[in-house]
Amino acid sequence: MTDSPIDTMTATTATPAAAIVEATDVAKRWSPTAGLAPVTFTLRAGDSVVLCGRSGSGKSTVLGLLAGWCEPDSGRLERIGTWADDQHWREWRGTAVVPQLLGLLQELPLRENISLGLRLGGIDRRSLALRTQAVIEALDLAEQADRLPAEVSLGQRQRAAAARAVVSAPTLLLADEPTCHQDAAHATMVLEALRSVALLGGAVLVASHDESIIASAERTISLD
Repeated sequence: MTDSPIDTMTATTATPAAAIVEATDVAKRWSPTAGLAPVTFTLRAGDSVVLCGRSGSGKSTVLGLLAGWCEPDSGRLERIGTWADDQHWREWRGTAVVPQLLGLLQELPLRENISLGLRLGGIDRRSLALRTQAVIEALDLAEQADRLPAEVSLGQRQRAAAARAVVSAPTLLLADEPTCHQDAAHATMVLEALRSVALLGGAVLVASHDESIIASAERTISLD
């Protein structure tokens, strides 16, 4: 196993300490009783932050807003990056997400799920293989890498989703309860892999209600 998934990666172009996201009084309502109350925060290059709060406080909504999946009803949200727009979809280039529903392609083995974004981005074969293998080993997936998602455990699928996000060394990484299906040892692996993105100059935001993760966080944003 390699020491870190960043061993074979190159750093992002984010300037150290530069703001990647600035949110000022951002709010989103889905119904009169559900949504996100106004929240203000900044994410900078190198940040590794835990977003905490009770169930229903809007943690997943914050991640959706930052991913560009929805827009705030009020407030100012500035995402420093390049946007690609069409009538159906908007995606902020440089953002990777570990969603609760994981989103793995069932017809592809874990290795191909993990490397898909890199392949679509046109990375050379040698770099693709090295970077993919590095995160596979860092997240204890070597024995399962060539199996389909249906052939591995839920925890292994969740680690594959984390690997898929980490391998691209994104400018912004968003993770929604990324350790909820992990034992303690594998939860530590997942968090270390996610935090490696911050070491490369990206920003990491992890939504979690796990008290051990919150207690060990470098910084927290509370929605309570």
